[in-house]
Amino acid sequence: MKFPLFVALRYFFSRKDWNVVHIISLISLIGIGVASMALIIVLSVFNGFTDVAVKMLSFPNPDIKVESVKGKSFVLNDEFSKKLKAVEGVENCVSVVNETVLMSFQDKQTVVQLIGTEADYSKLNSIDTTMRIGSFDIGDSLRPQVVLGLSLALDMGIGKGAENMNMFLSFCSPRKNATAAFVPEENLNTEHALFSGSFMTEGDMDRDAAIVPLGFAQSLLDYKENEVSCIHISVNDDKNTDKIKHEISKMLPDDLVAKTRFEQDPIYFKIVKAEKLAVYLILSFIIFIASFNIMGSVSLFAMVKKHDIKILSSMGATNKNIRLIFFLVGLILSSIGCLSGLILGSLFCLIQQHFGIIKIGSNGFVVDSFPVSIYPMDTINVLILVMIITSLCIGIMVRKIKIDNQ
Repeated sequence: MKFPLFVALRYFFSRKDWNVVHIISLISLIGIGVASMALIIVLSVFNGFTDVAVKMLSFPNPDIKVESVKGKSFVLNDEFSKKLKAVEGVENCVSVVNETVLMSFQDKQTVVQLIGTEADYSKLNSIDTTMRIGSFDIGDSLRPQVVLGLSLALDMGIGKGAENMNMFLSFCSPRKNATAAFVPEENLNTEHALFSGSFMTEGDMDRDAAIVPLGFAQSLLDYKENEVSCIHISVNDDKNTDKIKHEISKMLPDDLVAKTRFEQDPIYFKIVKAEKLAVYLILSFIIFIASFNIMGSVSLFAMVKKHDIKILSSMGATNKNIRLIFFLVGLILSSIGCLSGLILGSLFCLIQQHFGIIKIGSNGFVVDSFPVSIYPMDTINVLILVMIITSLCIGIMVRKIKIDNQ
């Protein structure tokens, strides 16, 4: 192996006989480099959009969510709640009541997604950092306050400064044991809460979410004191989410289930993964096409070196060693091209990440420029993919080289 590698390196880096074959080889190297660069850039952009989506989904969807398998609610006792908080890796754990209700303000009415929760809710997702009007203060059952999504607040005619004007919003929900009544309003529960602020997450919550105290929501929906829709759990390390979810699942009764953020919204993430795989396959095909240039370069190189082949044969080199020399020449060519492409692609991604050179061109989008995130595993996968494809192509071509020992 040392001898073929030595000869291959001498052939590749030799400047003495620089000719058209070397120029073609350089073009082939550039082709592999451009394909590798394109692959790592596109994958990094997909990663960037995925990270943005995960950030947006982190507000409505916690790291881990415990909910009922059947029905909208379940009874949560204090002992079980303490056990959940005691699980290693669990950072915060809050009870949530979630239901669709009617909200009205002055002469306007709309259907909202009511989120009844505890004061620690903001610690799960840092939603308090997204406040645009007022502050994240939901009060308590005695003095309930409501925090709305910014789009919802504006649609209701609630703008900046409203948090200081003691504006009350009304919430209505059908009673659980409603019966036929002469006055329809008798079958409705109505509660009032003081407006305290609005948040903007750039997600669906902005358009339909109303966050209130847990006791307020339970009273409105005729829930028992310890009855909840779900439990939101945050972890101290995202890498351990699956492990923590497994530990929690072992504690749950059969009628409850624990879900990670990806399991809470599986369709979106399946689509993202499918799109990423499709792009990966398309660009892999481009790399396969670029490998034909490498094959052609090595084939021409072998034709030019016929005289050298005879000399090597007379020196005792076997046909296997001679073919290995040209295989290594092609492998060196593709390796340098791939590494150059990965370095340039990663450098471009880093520049885009820090300076946002390429803009999306839409004022209504979550981010101004294309988001990118470089995953080390993607770089390794691209390198392995290129080496496998080029190795197979070069190996097939090298076996076709005719070696004349005469």
